[in-house]
Amino acid sequence: MVVKVLKDEIAQKMALKNVYKLLNEQVDLLLSPDERKFVQELQAFCIDHEKKIDYTKDVYVDFPELGKHGYIQRLNSWKQFTQAGSKYEILLGLNLAMMDPELDLARLASGILCGNPTFQHGHTPELKKVQDELMAGTKIGCIGMTEMNRGSDTGHMEARCTTLPDGFKFEGTKAFTTNGPKADYFIGYGCVDSAKPRETMVQAMLSREMGITTERLTIPVVPRVHIGKTYFNGLKCPNTMVTGPPGKGHEYLFDGLVPERLAIVGSSLGIGWSSLLNGVIYCSLREQFGNPIMSYQAVSFPFADLFIRLSSATITAFRIAEIYDAKILKAKREEISKDLFKASAQWSSQIKQLAARLAHEITYETQQLMGGVSVTDNTRVAQTAGVSQIQEVIGGSRGIQQLILSGNLAKLIRSI
Repeated sequence: MVVKVLKDEIAQKMALKNVYKLLNEQVDLLLSPDERKFVQELQAFCIDHEKKIDYTKDVYVDFPELGKHGYIQRLNSWKQFTQAGSKYEILLGLNLAMMDPELDLARLASGILCGNPTFQHGHTPELKKVQDELMAGTKIGCIGMTEMNRGSDTGHMEARCTTLPDGFKFEGTKAFTTNGPKADYFIGYGCVDSAKPRETMVQAMLSREMGITTERLTIPVVPRVHIGKTYFNGLKCPNTMVTGPPGKGHEYLFDGLVPERLAIVGSSLGIGWSSLLNGVIYCSLREQFGNPIMSYQAVSFPFADLFIRLSSATITAFRIAEIYDAKILKAKREEISKDLFKASAQWSSQIKQLAARLAHEITYETQQLMGGVSVTDNTRVAQTAGVSQIQEVIGGSRGIQQLILSGNLAKLIRSI
């Protein structure tokens, strides 16, 4: 039961419908007619679905409803849902995160991190079945890459694969596996030869039925999302479920990083816009000392600064996605230059880091400007604050992103 400390007239103005209206005023000019239509339909769904969300339950009960509308992912076309690409995926994450950032976090892990390889490298009936179940939201997906002692260091992965006549045996333990304790499918990684990870890494779709077991980690800031520790237990995976055999697994892993980072950007932008717009609405209506809080420069100036930075990040993200869609996602692999591949990895890493960090900063600053009501369940800001605390870690923490970008900087310096 929600104990109200927010005036009804302010709560009405902070309704999702009104928040979306303010968002659209900022981004409509950045969208094509088809993209604008997609956003309108998505927002209508979110406004209706928000009323049905039970925040005492895990987010996974909402997956089938997302699946019915093709909202588990929009990076790839699936069935009749043909409006797809990384920009559509950013728009999906942006708007879903404004409705329910925990639900968006879990669906991204299932639909993109786990599901994307089935579109790019799933060429068997068995993998097509997995794809349909994940996209419909009737099954839950997870990625098994990070490890306790290695993090996301794929060059020294401890998980091992043994070649069998009809597939591979997987041994090892993965950590921080989003959706893991609830997942039916896991896109898993292991190396046949630890001394040659690039040449021998295997990417495969593993199922819980193969023998995977999981334990749930305690992540207090996302109580409705299950994040866990995953054990392969020497499971046997048939060749029909292998998406990247030795020699291709490592390549496919890194091919997927760019669209995955861009998908995470969408979620970060949604968290940022949700916090900022809810804060602006509240501070424009809440009075202190006889005047709206927003009339004081100590409140309006910080909001203006955050607004400028978030708008700029949004424009940049959309443009990077447009370039990726036009020159990589929809192009033939042999037509894509290595320089463009490297550039897209750099751009996606930069905007992912920027958007995630900005989402956390905006949420924190908004809470300071709004005051006590922002840490209660009377507004969405407390929920966005929780997810924003881990957003920068998802898809590679700050240190990982800075390592990537420092390498690019070193190359630039050498060319001087």
